Amino acid sequence: MKFAQVTIFAAALAGPLAHAQWEDDWNPWETKTDFGTTIAIMPEGDEQVLARAWAGVSTNRILENGLEIGVAGRLEAQKDHPQRAGFSGLAAAAEGTRFGYQGAFTGLAIGAEPEDTDARAQIETAYAYVEGGYGELRLGRDLGVAARFQENAPSVFDTLASGRQSLDLTGIDMVTTRHDLTGPSAKITYTTPRLIGIRAGLSFTPKADVRGLDRDADRNLPGAAPITLVNAIEGAVNVSRLLRSEGIRLSGALGASTAEVEAPPYASALYGQVTTWSLGAKAEFETISIGASWLATDNGIEGEGDYDSWTAGVTKSLGDYVLGAEYGWAEDKLTGLEGDAWKIGVSHAVTKHAKITLGYAENSLNLSQPNTLALLSGKNSPEGIVIEITLSD
Repeated sequence: MKFAQVTIFAAALAGPLAHAQWEDDWNPWETKTDFGTTIAIMPEGDEQVLARAWAGVSTNRILENGLEIGVAGRLEAQKDHPQRAGFSGLAAAAEGTRFGYQGAFTGLAIGAEPEDTDARAQIETAYAYVEGGYGELRLGRDLGVAARFQENAPSVFDTLASGRQSLDLTGIDMVTTRHDLTGPSAKITYTTPRLIGIRAGLSFTPKADVRGLDRDADRNLPGAAPITLVNAIEGAVNVSRLLRSEGIRLSGALGASTAEVEAPPYASALYGQVTTWSLGAKAEFETISIGASWLATDNGIEGEGDYDSWTAGVTKSLGDYVLGAEYGWAEDKLTGLEGDAWKIGVSHAVTKHAKITLGYAENSLNLSQPNTLALLSGKNSPEGIVIEITLSD
């Protein structure tokens, strides 16, 4: 499967080169590229500067019978917080039976030794697809439908948006509503056409064995029991309706996922099937967007291991500027931690290919269980100015 993924990605990258060699004006393949980089800055953060960069390409053609076929690939490099890459990582240490275990969905652990992760590069997307009147079928590395169909709270930030952050400048952000159980692991996905504003989908991942940059489903922390997710199934429904008379677009999504958790014999009694639910809704007016998202998971733990989170946000357009405010909250019973985060900011598209966002943010992390001893370096509620600069093609 890995060889097939690399082959798909290489074929996608070769598309522009093949296009340049064509002497005829007619070419049945349509190719698109996507390049960019984002730099996030927080002088008061545990990490003052973090960054990500990506390069993607897709190519497709329409067959005589009306079917569309194509391939897509995306390579991404990222320098995240060294102890919280892919959101997973050490959150705290505790006494008792929870020592040395990590959540099957969150990847957050207690009792493990801190682990620094250097900058990483990963093929995040490499899939082939066929699409027609009965829907679309994808095969290869890709997000599952629960993440693809999700509706999130609006934000003026891209990589720092609460609940779906790609970079963590503080190292203690534990709020995520991103319903991404398997990351970019190889999967097969079927999605229906959008009919009367409704679209549904189903994904199956045999094994979550790819260490994605935003969802590291295969990370095993030192000192924590190694776990692997297999036979993962995701389902989602997305609804989008434009009320023309009111000038409002309403959208919402419901997602569910489950997977078997494989663990070593000494930890197998603690782990079972991991199940996650998510719900999101958004209303878009002419200049105002407002929305919220919610996620809950049992983390695959037989007992007290639930994780719950929610986010809410609002944005307002004023000419070339967009103002925004957002808030997120989460509680993780496995680690005994509770955290929240809020941000306000203003973004401005300087040019067609450059956007800058200036804001103020605070992250807080507190103990929700008395038997938990936090092993956090630095402040447990850092706050300060944040800057996000994005350049794209």
